[in-house]
Amino acid sequence: MLNIRSLTYLQGGMPLLQNCDLQIFAGQHVGLVGKNGCGKSTLFRLIRGEIKSDAGEMDLQAGKTIAFVEQEIASSNQPAIAFVLDGDVELRRLETLLARETHDAAWFEAQQRYEAIDGYGAQARAAQLLNGLGFGSDNMHKPVHEFSGGWRMRLNLARALMHRADLLLLDEPTNHLDLEAILWLEQYLTRYPGSFIVVSHDREFLNACVDRIAYIHNRQIDSYTGNYDDFERARAERWQQQTQAFQQQQKQIAHMEDFIRRFRAKATKAKQAQSRIKALERLTRIAPTHIENGHFALQIDAPERSPDVLLRVNHVSVGYAGKPLLANVQLILQAGARIALLGPNGAGKSTLIKLLAGEINPVHGTVELSPNISIGYFAQHQLDNLDARSTPLQHLQQLAPKKTELELRSFLGRFGLGGDAENRPVGTFSGGEKSRLALALLAWKKPDLLLLDEPTNHLDLDMRDALTLALEAYTGAVVLVSHDRSLVRAVADELWLVADGQARLFEGDLEDYKKWTDKRRADEKLQSPTTVVKTKQKPLARPNRKALLSKQSKLEAALNIAQKELAEASRQLADPATYAQRTREEIDQLAVVHAGLEKKVAELEESWLELEMALNE
Repeated sequence: MLNIRSLTYLQGGMPLLQNCDLQIFAGQHVGLVGKNGCGKSTLFRLIRGEIKSDAGEMDLQAGKTIAFVEQEIASSNQPAIAFVLDGDVELRRLETLLARETHDAAWFEAQQRYEAIDGYGAQARAAQLLNGLGFGSDNMHKPVHEFSGGWRMRLNLARALMHRADLLLLDEPTNHLDLEAILWLEQYLTRYPGSFIVVSHDREFLNACVDRIAYIHNRQIDSYTGNYDDFERARAERWQQQTQAFQQQQKQIAHMEDFIRRFRAKATKAKQAQSRIKALERLTRIAPTHIENGHFALQIDAPERSPDVLLRVNHVSVGYAGKPLLANVQLILQAGARIALLGPNGAGKSTLIKLLAGEINPVHGTVELSPNISIGYFAQHQLDNLDARSTPLQHLQQLAPKKTELELRSFLGRFGLGGDAENRPVGTFSGGEKSRLALALLAWKKPDLLLLDEPTNHLDLDMRDALTLALEAYTGAVVLVSHDRSLVRAVADELWLVADGQARLFEGDLEDYKKWTDKRRADEKLQSPTTVVKTKQKPLARPNRKALLSKQSKLEAALNIAQKELAEASRQLADPATYAQRTREEIDQLAVVHAGLEKKVAELEESWLELEMALNE
């Protein structure tokens, strides 16, 4: 479907991608991975045709379409569901044709195509997409401009999924989603009939929905079969094999160079020395291996001694006096506690974290902190509070003015902020670099308690792994909000559910939580049976009698053929000669064909009866 050959793209005169090859076939689900800045988003822009390559070819099969998630959407008064429906370009084109008063040949052709793509079910599909991404039925009427930035990105995602494209490009689609929406998207993409390429730093998400990994490193793209765990195993094996081959070749080269050095001047050995010189010149050198991950050595230390009880939350209500978001919250946080907060988006997880951090006050009840404890609080809004004009080194010097530059630089290096990064103004940093700096600043304080609200946003997989290891080794208490299930599994000993105005201990694991979200979604559907939101657009005309008769005639022809094929398969299965002349595998295959034809005939008969009822009406 998509064929990329010898692709090269220069950035600032230097190759970002060089001589890259990649083929995407129909139905493939591909995860695109690599370190931040390696060229993943650039590759997407090249595929979409937004920028041109400096060399190489990129061919999309004729007639194939691409869908992608827009990064920005204009503010408009258009209802959310209408905005999502606009993603299906063909649907909207057919609706325009069918709205005409003249029912000519083009109209009937459009009518048949509209039925073929299930145009009458389009609003239901759009409503299901919105519901899966967290929009309630009451929000589907709301104009686009009333949604916040994060919810608009969800609208963009729903719009892209509505497009029945042959190739779907998703650049970190889980960034603006909570865990419930991620679980839904994961299931949706697993069943997605077309091809897609997804950039994600969520290990479990990739494991669930991709069957191939495209790995960008050293300006090249390597392809691996399987999910992310399969890729890691295969990459480790490939690295080990290349390391062994490199070491073996280096020994061979050293031996040849030693021979040349010793015997080049001797007449009796000169020919052999020259032969080895030519052999060295012809030798294809094996590149030394470089492990891209593992160079982060994150370490978050806790104080040597902490009080047994760090804080108490006593019958707290938080939010507004008349309408609290959370009510009657009770929590005793002990030293070494490891808690992850789960719950729907907007239920109050971040609010509870802010309460524990002292950023907001309770409406009722009290929060009692043990004296002299240090709290390390990480939240996304803190990234905006970093001084854009100061360097990471200057930020750290404000916390530790008496420490030497060498000590501070060494500490920043653990968080991938060594070298050039430690002297650059924070205003030039990417989201991932800002996150690493914020983590470094809180780690310097050696906190008794870490309060982490989505700490992995903007972090690549290698940095996420390093953070996971650091939190596993950290001996203080942790309260965590994260949609990264790998991090939650590794760090948390307790799960707390924040939902329906309450925060309470959740009896179960993440699999049980998934069942809870599935049940909750099903219950909401039962309570709101009318999920299709009607818009003000002119209703389309239903098929007329002529169109129905034409469709029924085609069904009768297909049914006649299927019935004949079924009769022949039944005859062969009933014939003793079949079992004498065919292998066991051939007989099993015939039985499979027979079962498939039975199902096909039943479906065709049911469709014919539905058309007959429509004609009678």
